[in-house]
Amino acid sequence: MKKHILSLFLVMFAMVGFASTSHASNTIYLESGNTHSNTLTSPKESQWYQIDTKQDNSDLNIYLANTTAPVRFSLYDSNKNLIAWSVSSTFKTLKAGTYYIEVYDYDWGNSYSSGSYEIKATYMNGNVTHDLTTFEPNDTSENAFPIQSGKKISSLISNEYDVDFYKFSTSVDNGDVYIYLANTSAPIKFNLYDSNKNLIASNNLTLFKSLKAGTYYIEVYDFYWDNKYSSGTYDLIATYSTNSKEHNPSTFEPNDTSEHAFPIKSKVSINSQISNSDDIDFYSITSNEEGYVNISLSNTSAPARFDIYDANKKLLDSSSRSYSEYLAAGTYYIKVYSDYWGDQYSSGTYTLNAGYPNALTKSNEILLYLNSTTAYVNGKSKILPVAPFTKQETTLVPLRFVSEELGAKVNWNSKNNDITVQLNGTKIVLNTDSYYVTVNGSDKRLQVKPEVINGPTFVPLRFVSEELGKTVLWNAKNKSILIK
Repeated sequence: MKKHILSLFLVMFAMVGFASTSHASNTIYLESGNTHSNTLTSPKESQWYQIDTKQDNSDLNIYLANTTAPVRFSLYDSNKNLIAWSVSSTFKTLKAGTYYIEVYDYDWGNSYSSGSYEIKATYMNGNVTHDLTTFEPNDTSENAFPIQSGKKISSLISNEYDVDFYKFSTSVDNGDVYIYLANTSAPIKFNLYDSNKNLIASNNLTLFKSLKAGTYYIEVYDFYWDNKYSSGTYDLIATYSTNSKEHNPSTFEPNDTSEHAFPIKSKVSINSQISNSDDIDFYSITSNEEGYVNISLSNTSAPARFDIYDANKKLLDSSSRSYSEYLAAGTYYIKVYSDYWGDQYSSGTYTLNAGYPNALTKSNEILLYLNSTTAYVNGKSKILPVAPFTKQETTLVPLRFVSEELGAKVNWNSKNNDITVQLNGTKIVLNTDSYYVTVNGSDKRLQVKPEVINGPTFVPLRFVSEELGKTVLWNAKNKSILIK
């Protein structure tokens, strides 16, 4: 794994171990991710630290910062064998065990009589509790902070040796991942790694990749500061494929990948914004028959363009104004993005309109409220016997009510408690005693098992949005759920 280390020296000679064993009673235990400040009071003094890693093949990141005199450190294993030494930082993969760090002067001669410093070591020592403001300790992949798809992370590279790790897990094979850095106050770069710590790509602006389902790590670090910068802030956003189709109703985010594209209706204008020069917005259209597709981009407050792709993500065309083409029935994606802003624009608004063949029967729009028995179908109120609720951080809604109002057929087999839901060629079979459901013959697992309450069967909201092919909008302020 690549580390940006200013001065890392490999020892070319054999060491006999610790300079002395008198340090043991004065050894300081260095907690993972905590910065410790100390002072060497003479060139003959050594200060010792101990760390205990709890996981084999986990990373250890050590660095010295804010030194007032030349200082270096050595890393030893529990048998007093030297592993590495440096005047700045080191990044090692180690077995579980006890390790020691010695801090001492670096050729002071008669120039220095004392010197202060800060030392930080991040390593795996059990469960990790992150600070929700700084996301520390996150200086290794094992301590990486989990980042949510489409959610902005605002943080700080505290010095040229600091690194920040984040992680995410995709659930869709060959799904898109879009990562970008914005609002950087100093040159900053990021690396993307797979679960085996293999480098996939590196960039100082944006990255767009199709990846297999799995866990990935993002490392953020300084980019050739060369003493010109002492720290740097940044915004990091990673949008990746999940099974969720929920969007913010005002911004349509997260919609930075085709898998998160916001579905737009024929000839209904979308007013939105490109939040910065690296932001992109995806929308989807689905025509049920062949015919002309007409797309227009207007009312732009900054130069913008759009691309149109087919269902296989093949680029069909690009324009800054309009597109008109006779296309086959199917799903298409529209990507809206900035067009050579340079430093002239920080954001930009736009209006997007797409007209396409759409003779499908309009399905009902259902409005539900968490913990309320009043529901609205196309604006008309209906009373539910039991209100939607949350369980294990998952929102559950009444299956039969939602399915039938969306036009699906629902049948219950009282002998084996199987429930069958059919809509637009999709057949779903679930059982109230199992986490597993069958969708067109393929097994899938629910986050929460279906639950029968006073008659109705409740299922996770995400299940409804995924398998019935609908869009779900969640309003956190009034705890409302719109399904359409």
